[in-house]
Amino acid sequence: MRKKFSLTYLALLVGVVFFASSDIFAQEESTAERKIKSLDMLLVHVFGEPEFSGPNNAGLQLRVSSAGAISLYLLGTVKVEGKTPAAAEQHIRSLLMKDYIRDPHVLVQVKTYREVNVTIMGQVGKPGLISLPGEQRIDILAGIAQAGGFTQLAKTSKIELTRNGKTTLYQLEKLKKETDLKKKIYLQANDLIYVHESAF
Repeated sequence: MRKKFSLTYLALLVGVVFFASSDIFAQEESTAERKIKSLDMLLVHVFGEPEFSGPNNAGLQLRVSSAGAISLYLLGTVKVEGKTPAAAEQHIRSLLMKDYIRDPHVLVQVKTYREVNVTIMGQVGKPGLISLPGEQRIDILAGIAQAGGFTQLAKTSKIELTRNGKTTLYQLEKLKKETDLKKKIYLQANDLIYVHESAF
């Protein structure tokens, strides 16, 4: 009985990890470019303009403030939070074209993303905090996979997600069957996942 149980558990664990991993790749291909958030570190370069060149002509490293803005020569405070790097480039370019530079060539890149954590507790291999990748979204199953997957005692039909004080119950089988990326439950900063223990 124990051997049969262990093999079943192993198959389940491998399936979850595989499903979560393949889902991450699918999201990379289909998810729109990540938007800039407060505390991200940006690299901003306006080619041919010394004031925007930075050390070694590598551009300016600018931290996005808690208010979602950066400070730039000539322009002052520029709001960039909520924009993709490409949209931020166009925004800065349009501001410069108004009064300062005829045809600026602007590059905006996210050098480092701010760290965003999710707590995963209960019957997982490595309970605790996991860091969400900055450049893509991951869903509940991918998060659990990062936390070591389910333990032998996990009740996979009772996975709780608490967000902003509201708790919602999910089941592994339903999460696995959801193929519409727009309907998947993607993790957000400060989410809490709790996997309950099965009663034998």
